[in-house]
Amino acid sequence: MIRSFADTTTEKLFLGEQLSRKETNKLGTLNPIKAFERLAILNEADEKSLLLTPALHYHKLKGTSKYSIDADSRKSPWRITFQWENLEMKNVELVRIEDTH
Repeated sequence: MIRSFADTTTEKLFLGEQLSRKETNKLGTLNPIKAFERLAILNEADEKSLLLTPALHYHKLKGTSKYSIDADSRKSPWRITFQWENLEMKNVELVRIEDTH
């Protein structure tokens, strides 16, 4: 279950609230419907179910206490990151992964 969000845009998307023009522009090519679906899955999931759903590409981020799933699709640069705390997720956030090459 999601306990907290790291940013208001992710929280508004999860709650189905209207995003401002600035927030919509910030999300760029991210499919908000798909991201909402992934957030809903995350809200109902435990670590075992995430591990058993390969399409989400669940993994721990190296060098941090954060975990990640794809926010849209494998080809999308957007990820949903979060931390586990007592079987709940905190600091859930949409993050754009930039290509640095």
